[in-house]
Amino acid sequence: MRAGGRPALAVALTTAASLFGDTLLYTALPVNAARLGLDGLAVGLVLSLNRWVRLATNSVAARLYERLPAGLLVVAALALAVLTSALYALPSVLLLFFGARLVWGFCWSLLRQGSYLAAIDDAPDRAGRRLGEMRAVFGIGYLAGAAYAPFAVEAVGWTAACVGAALLTLVGGAGPALIAAPWRRAIRSVVDRAERVSVWSAEMVALFAIGALQLSLSAGFVIVAGGFRIAGLFPDGAPVLGALVPASFIAGAFVLSQRVAQVGWSTFAGRLAERAAGRTFGAAALAAVLGSAMLALTTDATLFVGAGAIVFFSGITAVISVEVVIARRAPAHDRARILAAYNTWADLGAALGALGGGALQVVGPVAALWTCAILMFLTLPLWLFAARVGRWTAMGRPA
Repeated sequence: MRAGGRPALAVALTTAASLFGDTLLYTALPVNAARLGLDGLAVGLVLSLNRWVRLATNSVAARLYERLPAGLLVVAALALAVLTSALYALPSVLLLFFGARLVWGFCWSLLRQGSYLAAIDDAPDRAGRRLGEMRAVFGIGYLAGAAYAPFAVEAVGWTAACVGAALLTLVGGAGPALIAAPWRRAIRSVVDRAERVSVWSAEMVALFAIGALQLSLSAGFVIVAGGFRIAGLFPDGAPVLGALVPASFIAGAFVLSQRVAQVGWSTFAGRLAERAAGRTFGAAALAAVLGSAMLALTTDATLFVGAGAIVFFSGITAVISVEVVIARRAPAHDRARILAAYNTWADLGAALGALGGGALQVVGPVAALWTCAILMFLTLPLWLFAARVGRWTAMGRPA
């Protein structure tokens, strides 16, 4: 991922640095809510507002990338990310807190859209490895933020931890953002409507639905349902290698495998998808079904964490396969709009996934995990339908 005229790596690093404040909230806010004077409803709103607002701001970001210098948008988004992270230091001013989350949602629309465009524009024929590398860089940002949050809050308190997250975003992102600043996308400013790819075509809707389902399940539904399953199976901990391990550590290892998959596996998944998107997606979807079934059936802590890893590794592989095909089906002049539509579907899936995982606890976590397995299996006929109506080969190219 070179950092020249099309600075894929620089934009991805800027985006990764921006994640400190957001990851701080997801990691530390729920367990510190009471002493910050926030109830459960307020925490839920804070952690979800940024996702819901992106249903509107993704299309705005696409239009901006079609009309304005891309590098300057990345710099502006970083500046706003620094500001919002600092504003999290004032949780008692609830409207300000909510406003900061809404602004961060717009920042993420800009940064994620810029990262996708920089990665794909850099080398359309190698979109798989570029998208995999981009996700791996994002994963490093998530891991760094998750490691920073608990230690910072305990050591210096909430306010200083938020200010520290803002400073880390500035220090970590300023250099890459300055490298990205001269970036201009080489596209026509005016595109004839006849040349536009319809985001409501049967092919695109099927691909978007697959991406939304895979993200909602592997990145939301499984985490929530798996957490409840751990709480029910191991309330007093579980023996692992002869030692009694608390349930919180089992849950931590379960979720950590998702981040490990993002950092350590994304690049390989991208290369596989690049070579044979159809076969890679099919194998990943079936592996995700198997992992979900194992989560519903096993009562062993080690096997449970291993099954979760299967779901997370295969889930990210399936998602990258979808993104590779979308990248190949989207012409450069229309890429921003198509990616914005895809990201909006993905955001809706992510928002509904966690909600669905929690709602299905009324029938129990086992039923929820079986439901997850069934929904993952349904992405396979959707993929075959998209390939048929789009007339593409196993590579995701026109037949």
